[in-house]
Amino acid sequence: MARRLVGCLMNISEGRNQGTVEAIAMSALRVNDKPAADGGCRASVLNIFSDHDYNRSVLTITSTVEDIGEAVYQACVSAYEHIDLSRHEGGHPRLGSVDLVPFQPLSVGVTLQECGDIAIGVAHRLASAVQGSASFLFGQADRPLWRPLAQRRREVGWFKPGVPFEELKQDVGQRPSSRYGLTAIGAIPYMMVINVTIDTQDLKFGQQIVKTIRGRTPGGLPGVQAMAFAHQGQIEIACNIMSIPHEEQCSGTSGNADSSFKNNIRTGQSENCGSESVYRYGEGLYTRPSVVERRIQELAAEGGVRTVGSNVVGFTPDGACKLAEQALRTGQAMHWKTRTDTRM
Repeated sequence: MARRLVGCLMNISEGRNQGTVEAIAMSALRVNDKPAADGGCRASVLNIFSDHDYNRSVLTITSTVEDIGEAVYQACVSAYEHIDLSRHEGGHPRLGSVDLVPFQPLSVGVTLQECGDIAIGVAHRLASAVQGSASFLFGQADRPLWRPLAQRRREVGWFKPGVPFEELKQDVGQRPSSRYGLTAIGAIPYMMVINVTIDTQDLKFGQQIVKTIRGRTPGGLPGVQAMAFAHQGQIEIACNIMSIPHEEQCSGTSGNADSSFKNNIRTGQSENCGSESVYRYGEGLYTRPSVVERRIQELAAEGGVRTVGSNVVGFTPDGACKLAEQALRTGQAMHWKTRTDTRM
């Protein structure tokens, strides 16, 4: 029987002490103490992506619907033990020592409702086990409002540095503390990420590009969320590529899409939407990372600035699913140790 797989791109506020990051990753693998029925493993950490300037890491944890909650719970408990947010310094916005816990369907047929149930369970279990921890919910875990991550972050003040923790509002747990902060826990469709570096130190110029490409901007790229950061003496445009909302798939409300998308696309294939290329997986439809990079190049060139590199820090959805299936089947629990490229 095929595994029904879920992924979690767990963001933690530690990117400089690799020993700490790997200890947290190993905690997720405690679920493997119970042997898998087929001789493989129950959970695998596919990759660890750490950034020194941001002092932030992303752990890609994969497992089955039955085991992903336990794997992520164990990793979160370990992160709370190791990371004191009150001592944190870094260039990336954050509100929690464990900052983001998004559960995402990998296997076609795994539903967002299932992932939302898992997310809610993990949030309440952490609140009971780690005194002083707190979380806010988003996506399919935010019931009955179903608010997206970006909206919830704006509401709780994630984008505003220096907000006193006692003023933050949690959905689950106690009043946020300076040690643990406030963790975002939820369930959303699979997310891809691309970071593009532009050769300037002008943060305002980077923010202008961000405003232009965001999906909620008229004429922006559907499903794209973006921020600009000072990074290693240049500006990095960090983009989350979310599944395009159904209403935009039908009406092209971002202003750069046809009035409808073709429905005869096979899973893991691309199709053209007007002048843009998009990628479909299951029920999800995504702007391709290459389209995002090309648009940033165009906008930077208009200001006389060149791009100097990009990292696609994320598997495609079907790529992540296939890799997770292979790792779990062959017992590669520490798959991140085999990787040499930049992946999330």
